[in-house]
Amino acid sequence: MPEHRPFDARVAEWAIGAVAAADRPRLVDVGCGDGRFAAGLAAAGAQVTGFDPSAVALDRARKAYPKLELSRVAGDGTLPCGDASFDAAVCINVLEHAADTQRLVSELRRVLTPRGRVAIAVPYNGWLRTVLRGPRALDRAHDPLEPVLRFYTKRTLAGLLAQFSFEQVELSRSGDALCASARRG
Repeated sequence: MPEHRPFDARVAEWAIGAVAAADRPRLVDVGCGDGRFAAGLAAAGAQVTGFDPSAVALDRARKAYPKLELSRVAGDGTLPCGDASFDAAVCINVLEHAADTQRLVSELRRVLTPRGRVAIAVPYNGWLRTVLRGPRALDRAHDPLEPVLRFYTKRTLAGLLAQFSFEQVELSRSGDALCASARRG
């Protein structure tokens, strides 16, 4: 987890709006990293629990935001909480790094209450934009400290959510991010 990752305030604002339907929702931030998104969600009124596989990232988050509830993801990718524990989930700039996408999306679905909302943001990789950025953009996309394992388009991200029975999938762009919100079916 690089120490000074850029923070996209537009994506944070989008995530807050995407899960704001519930009044003071119980919310999980999967891949919470240094806690900045989780802290913003808590400031917006959510009861936030953050999970991350990185002990280093969680140490940074605990130092910066000591009031947040933070836990480490189990080695097999299981989230250490019960079924239907949260009204909403966010997964910001995480899915593209996940070695086991099926496990991650399955866990997001498992921990959501029926009709719970999920908000996912990944780097935008539309084919035209990728072609126009050219070969030099590959250096930014393939940072060895933040290895990207998968690239998503609107079609593939919507298809992934549909395969896990998420409904009312809404896709949008926010800066350099492709954002998807959906409801657990």
